[in-house]
Amino acid sequence: MKKTTSFIIFILILTITLGGAAAAQTDDIPPGAISSFQPQKSGDRVDDALAAGKDAIYQEQWQKALDSYSQVVKAGRAHVDEALYWQAYAQDKLGQDPQALKTIAQLRREYPRSQWIKDAGALEQEILRKQGKTVKPDQESDCDLKLLAVNSLMNSDPDRAVPIIEKLLNNGGNSGQCEGQVLDKALFVLSQSDSQRARDLMLQIATGKLHPELQKKAIHYLGISGNHDTLMKIYQGSSSVEAKKTALHSLGISGGCTELLTLSAPEKDPQLVKEAIHSMGIAGCKSEVRDLYNKVTDSEVKRDLLHSTIVSGDTELQQKVAMSDPDPKMRAEALKDLGVSGGCTQLSGFSANEKDPEVVHAAIKAMGVGGCQQQLRDLYNKTTNPDMKREVLHSTIVSGDTELQEKVALSDSDPKLRMEAIKDLGISGGGSATLTKIYQNDQNPDVRSVVINALFIKGDAHSLVELARKETNPELKRELVQKMSVMGNREATDYLMEILNK
Repeated sequence: MKKTTSFIIFILILTITLGGAAAAQTDDIPPGAISSFQPQKSGDRVDDALAAGKDAIYQEQWQKALDSYSQVVKAGRAHVDEALYWQAYAQDKLGQDPQALKTIAQLRREYPRSQWIKDAGALEQEILRKQGKTVKPDQESDCDLKLLAVNSLMNSDPDRAVPIIEKLLNNGGNSGQCEGQVLDKALFVLSQSDSQRARDLMLQIATGKLHPELQKKAIHYLGISGNHDTLMKIYQGSSSVEAKKTALHSLGISGGCTELLTLSAPEKDPQLVKEAIHSMGIAGCKSEVRDLYNKVTDSEVKRDLLHSTIVSGDTELQQKVAMSDPDPKMRAEALKDLGVSGGCTQLSGFSANEKDPEVVHAAIKAMGVGGCQQQLRDLYNKTTNPDMKREVLHSTIVSGDTELQEKVALSDSDPKLRMEAIKDLGISGGGSATLTKIYQNDQNPDVRSVVINALFIKGDAHSLVELARKETNPELKRELVQKMSVMGNREATDYLMEILNK
């Protein structure tokens, strides 16, 4: 007993001396214990300076405001962008225009996405006007006007709109403005127009003959507009794999099932075949995918077709393949897809009839992914195979069925399965009351050790402390203390201090 006590004290001293990774967190130290020897947090000074600056602005004490906000900027922590704006504002009020413009430039350079950029721009315009300099139109306001104009063109006469949009597209100076929003709107207008001139222009862009940087966006908008014929022409006439992929995806968005099937049949490039199949899933092409699955022999293509059913929601094909495909690997893939699709009804009872172990494993895993709690419980109760029972138990970690875990941990006749259920309860964060009850009722040290580990994994320091207070077995008590020494929990640390103070 003396050896054990010495070992525990050694662990405690080592933990406290070195600060134990988690035990050294400041929230485990009593309030005020460290404030006497630690300097004031810089964050506190920043908050004070920020408050002083706001008060000075309100009182129109510009030099005091400048000094306060300069402190915030110098600290380089929170609210620096806000402080830079008000620093420039105070500098302007003090007649320090060159310094104010430099501060605004710093704000733009270091915080380009700040919400204070727009206010800083307005301040800059005001300073430049006072200096008698020519003020350039604010780019953001200019962009807003252009976006409004393009939006209005969507509802106007397309024959009048297209020449204006064509001029806008040909104006290289506009291509970088407004983060491309104006050109984006212009393309959308073209894609929605019925005029021949608009169609011709859109086709030139979508085929990469004009503005190649806009090609993918143009193809995308053709998909939204449902222009299947143009998308077919782009695919068949393009040598770019990326353009072909975009055309296939756009056909998927627009529901072009017939076109996708037509294009995929003769295609030799595996990348494009894969994209066509994925796009069929997006388009919900259930009958086309089923027909293609029955015709192809390539296992990779079959697998891609199966995965597309997750998007299209075709659990009927998934179930058919899972039940009758001669390839066990393909059956296993179909079962995985059923799980992702939530096909619990289709998965029900499947595992009990399957002979291939790989397929059985896939079915149980699929039930876990699908959250099929009732089906897993039924399977656990029906099967007598301990390996299958163990797999069902592990799948409850994914399905979140702590109720089955608790039931098995408390009452299953197989002690190994009870141990597995206890482990799974710890991973799933199951009921501490159940784990504590098992610990108190079962005198087997191995079982108790598994319970300790489960409580440790779920981070339940309180239960570990309560068990340690009552535990008389030195080995188990040492294990409890070892676990608590690395938890970084205040209650656990307090208990460790109790032991040291005895």
